[in-house]
Amino acid sequence: MHSTYVLYNIVPLAFLILLVYIFIDILLDYFRKVEKSAKKRVMLYSSIFYVISLVQIKLGGFTLHQNPADNTRSFISTNDWFGIFDTMHFNISIWSYSALFYNVILFVPFGIFLLLLFNLKSNKKAISIVILSCLVIDFARLLLGWSGFTISNFGNTDIIYLLFNVLGGVLGIFLVKYAVNYIHSYKLNNQTKIVE
Repeated sequence: MHSTYVLYNIVPLAFLILLVYIFIDILLDYFRKVEKSAKKRVMLYSSIFYVISLVQIKLGGFTLHQNPADNTRSFISTNDWFGIFDTMHFNISIWSYSALFYNVILFVPFGIFLLLLFNLKSNKKAISIVILSCLVIDFARLLLGWSGFTISNFGNTDIIYLLFNVLGGVLGIFLVKYAVNYIHSYKLNNQTKIVE
């Protein structure tokens, strides 16, 4: 007896739902009194897609057991599009130096979106949110792995990857802070030159 697990990629369906949401949001602008700025709208939509992609990459897809009588696993992938997410999940799950790099890079946009969308002034608050979010994602992955909804196993390397995820989020926060400070100092320098 050979059981089959079907591996589902959530990105295509979630992307279609996001497109419907974008269409409804833009359509509702005709009836709203206050319009959203295009910059904020693009940031919000891209952050939602980033979170969808992050969940897919970290979890590796959801599985449904087809034959509960057998414990052996073989996988059928229902993922025709967005194969990059499967590749990324594989690359961040194996132990290598490139996996450490991928785990840092994976969370840099999280720190960037966190500051840009929520306009947090306190570094401590922003870093606390990054740490808490990384813990929640890995805890959800652990629970879903134990329940059989994902194929991820939790090991010692995952604790190291968790630390590198936090490092990536913190790096994103400081990149935004540095960019904002640089832009402000550049504007001040230009204004002083105009005054002189």
